[in-house]
Amino acid sequence: MVQSTISALQLLVKKVPAAFASLSDEEAAAPRPGGKWSKQQLLGHLCDSAINNLSRFINVQYEPQPLSLALYAQNEWMAAQQYGDAPRGEILNLWVSVNQSILRVISSLTSDQLALLFLLNSGEMVTLKWLIEDYLDHMRHHLSQIFPDQNLL
Repeated sequence: MVQSTISALQLLVKKVPAAFASLSDEEAAAPRPGGKWSKQQLLGHLCDSAINNLSRFINVQYEPQPLSLALYAQNEWMAAQQYGDAPRGEILNLWVSVNQSILRVISSLTSDQLALLFLLNSGEMVTLKWLIEDYLDHMRHHLSQIFPDQNLL
């Protein structure tokens, strides 16, 4: 099953709020080197990822197989959500809330459901289990950019 992924996500939902709250407003809002997204915007990007993946984790359970894995326009989502100007607490609450929803959905999946298929743009087929694990890997990648001096897991 995906129990280790579920456990890791549960731990992050507990640890990230305190870690994010410990950042000063300046640390959270400052663009990263090269004009890259700020830490606050990165957490916003993780909200967008969570929203899109929650939809995927649900849709694959009832739509025809394999489900085409539609990509989303990350920069356009960032611009529309205006994470750079949004209240930090609002972004954090959204991240926690959507990930709690993800945990509810993935915690009840059966082995048959975890084997449901997605078709990537490359033509490769992946399972729901793979996508859930990839979701956590993506999150860890960006959390390490937000909190480079902390090991949250």
